[in-house]
Amino acid sequence: MNNIAKSFSPLILREIYKMNIFLTLLISLIALFFLVIFKNSAALILFMTLKSLVYIFTVTFSLSAILEFCAVKFPNDIAQFRIWRYGSSFCTSILLQMILWPFFAYMAHVEWSVYNIELIMTFLMEAIFISILVLLLQDFAILRLAKTQAEIENSRLQLRTAQAENLLLKQQIHPHFLFNSLNTLKALYKKDLALGEHYLIQLAGFLRAAVTLNDSMVTTLEEELDFCQNYLEMQKMRFAEALEWDIKINNPEILKFSIPTFSLQPLAENAIKHNRFTKQHPLRITIEQKGSYISVSNTMNLKEPNETSLKSGLANLAERCLIWSGNEIIINNDGTTFSVSFKINTDENHNY
Repeated sequence: MNNIAKSFSPLILREIYKMNIFLTLLISLIALFFLVIFKNSAALILFMTLKSLVYIFTVTFSLSAILEFCAVKFPNDIAQFRIWRYGSSFCTSILLQMILWPFFAYMAHVEWSVYNIELIMTFLMEAIFISILVLLLQDFAILRLAKTQAEIENSRLQLRTAQAENLLLKQQIHPHFLFNSLNTLKALYKKDLALGEHYLIQLAGFLRAAVTLNDSMVTTLEEELDFCQNYLEMQKMRFAEALEWDIKINNPEILKFSIPTFSLQPLAENAIKHNRFTKQHPLRITIEQKGSYISVSNTMNLKEPNETSLKSGLANLAERCLIWSGNEIIINNDGTTFSVSFKINTDENHNY
């Protein structure tokens, strides 16, 4: 019951309105049935049935308005929500009973007196019973719809996770990267046998790490930095002085904490893939810790628009960060520098 206020929504309010109409018709029919069974006069049957219909209708919608007001007024204070909702509901139900009964009793030619304690107690018991019934049905409707919405959201989350994992698998080792690596390896062996051998070792380590990290959605910042550094060292051998990179970690303790797998290397790869750079105008890539965030930034000299597409890679990373930690990535583009930052999970008790 503690999540009634927080679970309240316009959709639930519409469902409660439908329930109010159904409850009004149902109780009115029950009242009509018993009035007929006990062979009351036609006037009494007509006006008491009409009284039941008007009373239940006004009570149900008044209590719905009270629910909506309390949910908006006290969304985070369950105690205040309950006190105001229940207190206002019971008072409203009793007040409406006391207002409507004299009018319909007069129309049905029913004699009564305010000094009739037994009759007054009957009014009060009826009003309290109706209030409890309506409140229970409202709570049931709210919890049922909240549960349904939670199940739908959970299904969507599972689907998004599966889609993100599938896209991640496709993006782990791009064919163009392997082709470029093999061509670079061939060129290096012709130019410098030792350099070619070093590049081959780096490539083997990169592929080994890619396969190893494949089984997990998260890894430590240290492992991800090693993987990305391995990649950048290979690219440095390929582009020489046209590529510059730097890793800045202010707090070594943060290396043991977690980030999504394959989150840094694709950002560095995007920078290389989508920018022009030469020895005279090198591409500078910086991986930097900023508090509890890790940032990958690069200088910009974009290729032709039809050659650039950052959307799928960034969308994949954004989706994984949102699923994994509930935090969104931060993208900055000032025209000269492009950067992507996301939160490092520093919670040691985080459930992966």
